[in-house]
Amino acid sequence: MEGTTLDRKLMTARTGRIPFALATQADDADIRRLLRENPMPGQIALTLEREPDYFADAGLPGTVKQTIVANEGGRVVCVGSCATRERFVNGQPYHVGYLGGLRLDARVTGRYDILRRGYEFFRELQTDNPADFYFTSIAADNAPARKFLERGLPGMPAYEFIGEFVTAVLPVKNYASIRAGLETDNLDFNELLECLNKHGRDYQLAARWSARELSALQSLNLKADNFRVVRDGGRILACAALWDQRTFKQTVIRSYAPWLATARPVVNFAAGIIGTPRLPSVGSTLAHAFLSHFAVMPEKMDALHELVVKLCALAAERGIEFLTLGFAANDPRLAIIRAHFKRREYRSRIYIVRWPNMGGAAHQLNDRVLQPELALL
Repeated sequence: MEGTTLDRKLMTARTGRIPFALATQADDADIRRLLRENPMPGQIALTLEREPDYFADAGLPGTVKQTIVANEGGRVVCVGSCATRERFVNGQPYHVGYLGGLRLDARVTGRYDILRRGYEFFRELQTDNPADFYFTSIAADNAPARKFLERGLPGMPAYEFIGEFVTAVLPVKNYASIRAGLETDNLDFNELLECLNKHGRDYQLAARWSARELSALQSLNLKADNFRVVRDGGRILACAALWDQRTFKQTVIRSYAPWLATARPVVNFAAGIIGTPRLPSVGSTLAHAFLSHFAVMPEKMDALHELVVKLCALAAERGIEFLTLGFAANDPRLAIIRAHFKRREYRSRIYIVRWPNMGGAAHQLNDRVLQPELALL
């Protein structure tokens, strides 16, 4: 877990001249610098930043998060994290680790030996108390990362592809005239948790929520008045929350592919006419919030449209420009979003990650649709 004072060394024979260590608060500024300066490549290059404190979401109940760093010449050149919590697999709760936030400094681009040693370090950290499964996501157009991680190189864990995931970004300005309303007076959090966890059992990698977590997340801007529900005769048909994470986690536009940069004025002009999301300026922080803590009863899929409209209206009311939500590419609910909402879509690939004798394999998952909580990735 982040901030602990475990032995910060790997054996010299393993690490060569670049040592890996478990990150502490002393590494905060250097990690944040690395995240700012090293975008994820793609048609739209983004940095996923953690200002003003990388460790702001550390120590949440129910989650054990380990962040590792590699130093060269007193400078952090590699960072990655593993957050382990309860998620549903095949309808049952398991301890599942999410591997994320992997960044390599541009100064050591191509030093894949550093990444291999980092994965070895993760395995050492997890050996005494391993998760039942590990997974990760990679942007579909991040060709360098996919090429390296999918190759099955010696010393690397296996990356087993289990499905495509679609992130939809919805502009909310057209919903500014709709009153979002308040629904917290009649919102029973025990009822909400029952709905979320009953729904989560039907999906792979869905988060299993607890009352302690919901309470703790208030410090990260997920408050009771962020939730909206759709009811029928008092029964919750659908629920979700608007989670604006910009106080501790930001998505910053760093560059566009040359063709897209050239086309951007035309794209934005057309977007203003047809209501699709505009392409923000380089250097701007995406003014978005996640649709999180999402559930809709399978026999009442039509409630999804009403629920998302409520969240769009709430986002517009709070000065947010975009609502971000995600579905597996084969999720029938994605078709409902596509039918009713203007949006821009981004694809990623979900993988089960496993080391020899550590972590479950992809073939152990049944045919449930994927639904990892996008706001936690």
